[in-house]
Amino acid sequence: MKYRSTFLLLASSYALHADAQELPLLGKLPDLGRDWVLQKQGTHPQKQETRKKARYEAVWATFTNLKTGDIMSFAADRYTNTNRAVGSSPQRQSACDMFPGGLPRFMLNGPSGWRLAENRFSVITLGTGSNAAPKNVDVEALECSLVYESEDPSVPNRSGRGYVLSFGDTVIFVQHTSTHVITYDDAKSAAISVLRIHLGLKQ
Repeated sequence: MKYRSTFLLLASSYALHADAQELPLLGKLPDLGRDWVLQKQGTHPQKQETRKKARYEAVWATFTNLKTGDIMSFAADRYTNTNRAVGSSPQRQSACDMFPGGLPRFMLNGPSGWRLAENRFSVITLGTGSNAAPKNVDVEALECSLVYESEDPSVPNRSGRGYVLSFGDTVIFVQHTSTHVITYDDAKSAAISVLRIHLGLKQ
């Protein structure tokens, strides 16, 4: 019975990850590895007919690491007929607001219970790597460092490391969030995978 339960857990984890194959605006989500399990994904507005008429639309997905409890979240939003610079003030503010406590804001039905205590941003060059194309493709990205404090003093702070990518009227957000000390490495790897997918390059 123990082995059967373990098998079912592994099978359900695989199924959860397999369900996160593709979303509008984001496309196919990158493979984060077997330790990462999809928790939720969605669209805003939820009805396709409404999204077709809306000036604003968004999609999101969030994964949890089975070993560490860390969160990896993805989101993309589009304001039709706009050109959104990645390092502009509106995009920096969006990066602050997109993942309160690490989770996509679209998941919330009320206050998040988290406040942003610190934030730092840098506009950097993010490359796809030469193995993804005949030559490396570079784009500008907003690199983000965020610290969240809970309204409950017994809950530990969370650190976020993430990237923002802009493609005309569509902006993509990727963030790794943890209660532990983390680097940019995991978020950067995920952001590069998203970039390659968006540009139609091999993984």
